[in-house]
Amino acid sequence: MTSELLNDIIEWDVPNWSQILKVWQPIIDTLPKDAKILAIGERNGGLSLWLALQDFHVVCTDREGVTNKAKELHNQYGVSHLISYDTLDIVNTNITGNYDIVIMKSVLGGLKEVYNDSTTRNDSTRTRAINNIHRLLKQGGYLLTSDNLKGNLFTRFGRSIKQKNNSWHYFTPSEINNIFSSFASVKISTFAIIPTKFGSKAFNRLIFSINQFFSNLFPSNANYIGISIVKK
Repeated sequence: MTSELLNDIIEWDVPNWSQILKVWQPIIDTLPKDAKILAIGERNGGLSLWLALQDFHVVCTDREGVTNKAKELHNQYGVSHLISYDTLDIVNTNITGNYDIVIMKSVLGGLKEVYNDSTTRNDSTRTRAINNIHRLLKQGGYLLTSDNLKGNLFTRFGRSIKQKNNSWHYFTPSEINNIFSSFASVKISTFAIIPTKFGSKAFNRLIFSINQFFSNLFPSNANYIGISIVKK
């Protein structure tokens, strides 16, 4: 996969967050090509692009609809015929489904019951969303989700400087296990001690190599990316 394609799929902190694809790929490889796949919180359509390039049809959604950038990106890669678009507020919905896969990246921590009211970003809102996802999946289907973890002291300090701690909910691995207690199984992988957000690509590659070495040596709660495979 080219670096340009990875950038289009992942968008930010690409070397680190691209690890989600490696964790999820074995699940994707088990799917028949007519599998039903729902992508939530897609905005610019990255995960839908990844799946469509593997010849899957994807329902690509966001709370207020995806951006024009998403549609242009899918057209650029020649996969528009495999992607349909819709609006979906996963918190405030009563729809049911029979999806093989529901997939989302960095969505759970930002969910609010009322879009412009940050006080509604709470446990109750997340529980409603997870219950709705449970209803959308077929028995034996998977939720593939990657979420921002609290991480180590370095990560938390960086967020406090940028005043991000109040604008997002950051999970612990044990918290993720708990919120998916209604599912049959939860498998969590964690990655990344240090973000790869520096201006130099060479330096980002160095940091990524450091992360590869230390992420498995440190406790899971020292990493700031949680990658989950949740089975109904």
